Amino acid sequence: MKKFQLLLVIAHFFYSLPAHSQNWFPITSGTTKNLNAIHFQSSSVGYISGDDSLLLKTTGGGLTWNPINASGLNFLGWNADILNLQFLTDSIGYLTMGPYSISYKTIDGGLNWTPNAQAGNNCYNQGIFFFDPDNGFIGGSGCFQGELISRLSAGTWSQATMNSSTWDSQNMIVDIDFYNSQLGIAASKSGLIFRTTDGGLNWDSIPSNPSMNPLTSVLMVNDTLAYAGYQSLSVGFGLYISIDGGLTWAEDLNSATFFYPDFLTLHQSGSGEIFSGGVSQGSQTGLIFRSPGNIFSWNYDVVDQQINDISSYNDSTVFAVGDSGYIVVNKILTGLLSNNAPQLVEIKISPNPTNQYFKMEFPLHINTSNITTKIYSLLGELVQIETSTTIDIRKLAAGVYVIEAFADGLVGRSKLVVE
Repeated sequence: MKKFQLLLVIAHFFYSLPAHSQNWFPITSGTTKNLNAIHFQSSSVGYISGDDSLLLKTTGGGLTWNPINASGLNFLGWNADILNLQFLTDSIGYLTMGPYSISYKTIDGGLNWTPNAQAGNNCYNQGIFFFDPDNGFIGGSGCFQGELISRLSAGTWSQATMNSSTWDSQNMIVDIDFYNSQLGIAASKSGLIFRTTDGGLNWDSIPSNPSMNPLTSVLMVNDTLAYAGYQSLSVGFGLYISIDGGLTWAEDLNSATFFYPDFLTLHQSGSGEIFSGGVSQGSQTGLIFRSPGNIFSWNYDVVDQQINDISSYNDSTVFAVGDSGYIVVNKILTGLLSNNAPQLVEIKISPNPTNQYFKMEFPLHINTSNITTKIYSLLGELVQIETSTTIDIRKLAAGVYVIEAFADGLVGRSKLVVE
C-alpha cells in the first residue's frame, strides 16, 4: 500500500511538471562528434571539448564555433576523448582526457598544452574545479585504487586525503564543486559523495542515496542546498538533494518524471537558475531541467540529443552541449537573425500553433502600413518574407520558427509553432 501511495505521489509530480520543447535554439557546431563539456570564461570567449580529441572555441559569444588545432596533448589511442575543461581567464585553462590519461594546462587559449605535475598516482582524471589559475582540484582515481583528488594550492600540487574511498579504479571522481573556500563536495562513480570542510585537504565519504547509483555531477547552491546527478542503474526519478550542506541525501521528487532520466550535468547560471541535463532511460530523449533556484519548482524541456554539459557566463544566457555535435542556447542570439532594427517591441501572434495563417498584433502606437515580416528556421535560415500582418504559412513544414517583423523603424520578434 505504501509503495502504491508513493507511486501516486511520483505520478503527481510527473504530470504537474510542464514539458516545453520550444525553449532551446540550435547552433551549428561543425561536427557530429559527441560534445562532453562547455565552459564560458567571459561573455564572448567559450570552449567546448568532445570525443576524438575535439576542442572548439568561440570568440563571438557562442554564435559560431571553430576547431582548435591544439598541440602538446598526448592521446593514448583508444583514450582520445577530452572529458572536461575549465578556463580561469580567456587564455588559461585546464582539461582532463582519457579517462586513462593525465591532465593538462594551457596559457594561450588552448593552442598549446603542458602536462600537470599532479602529486600521487592518478591514472584516471575527470573532475575539475579551480578557484583561480593557481588554486584548484582535479579528481579521478588511481591505477589500482579508488577515488583520488589532486589539490593545487599556490601553484603547488599535493594529494588530498580521501577517507573511506572504495579502492576500485573504476570509481573515479567525476565532478567537484565548492560553496566557498572551505566547503566543497565531489561526486564519485561509486555512488559516494565526498565532502570537505577544510578547503580540500581532507574528504569524507557520504552515501548519496541507498540506491547507490553512479554519480555524474554535483552542485552546491548555498551552504545548505546541494544537488547530485546520477546515471540510473535501475529506476531513477529525481535528482539527489541535500538540505544540510551535503551531509545527508535523498531523492528530490520535485524534479521527478517518468522519463526515468540520467541526470548527467548540473549548472547554476549567473541569474541564479539551476539547470540539469541528461537523457531519458527508455526513449533516449534528450532532457534539460531547470529551476528558478528553489527546491519546489522544476520544469523540463525535451530536446533532440542527450545533454552532457551546460554553461553560462554571469547572466541568463545558457548553453547546453550533447551527443552528435549538439549545441543549443536558451534565447535567440542577436547574430542568429538580422539585427538592423534599433529597438525591440512586443508582438502577439494568433493563432499559435497554426498550420494555415497567423495574424500579428503590434502596440497601438506603431504604424504597420509599411511592414516587412521575415520567418526564420531555428537554424537561422530565412524561409519566407511577407509585407503584411496576416501571413499564409501553409507551405511551411511542421516545426518551430522565429518571426521577425519590421514596422515604423522598430522590430518585433516571436516564436511560431507550425503544426
